[in-house]
Amino acid sequence: MILKHSPMTSAFRRAQRGPAAEYSAADYLLVGVLNTLRGMSWQLGQDPKKPKPEPISLPGMAVKGTPKKLGDSMSIEEMDRRLAKYKPR
Repeated sequence: MILKHSPMTSAFRRAQRGPAAEYSAADYLLVGVLNTLRGMSWQLGQDPKKPKPEPISLPGMAVKGTPKKLGDSMSIEEMDRRLAKYKPR
């Protein structure tokens, strides 16, 4: 229960989320707004030779065309076996 309610900047959350723990939800929203504004500016720019801007991304944000792999998959049975020692008795 304590870990569930720990702050996003705690050591546990940083270990869990990696570099993404350094950024808040507001940071991710601002990057989304910035990417939208950059795209709109490019569309309205009237220069057909200018390339489309690359989106800015923060850690944890998927970049288009980049495969997202978080680890090896395992069967439900294997997961049950690994978690069995944590089940309440």
